[in-house]
Amino acid sequence: MSQTRCFFYGLGVGVAAGVLMAPRSGVKTRRRLAETAREGQDYLTREGAELRETVVDTLNRTKRAAKATAAGMGDALEAGREQLMG
Repeated sequence: MSQTRCFFYGLGVGVAAGVLMAPRSGVKTRRRLAETAREGQDYLTREGAELRETVVDTLNRTKRAAKATAAGMGDALEAGREQLMG
């Protein structure tokens, strides 16, 4: 069995044991788990939105740079043609 698989099995057993032996009642533990899950979901939503904004911004900057480079190459090509034609 791979070490990664063993790690996740151990993690699962540890979480299950922690929930079963928790000092709070089942209702309180479930509420706490639900609250933690909501906080995690909110965090992932915020981070996902930030990541999306970063990616969109980077793509837009890349597009602008590519257009500027293409325009510059076109201008250089035209200048070269004019020099060759005299």
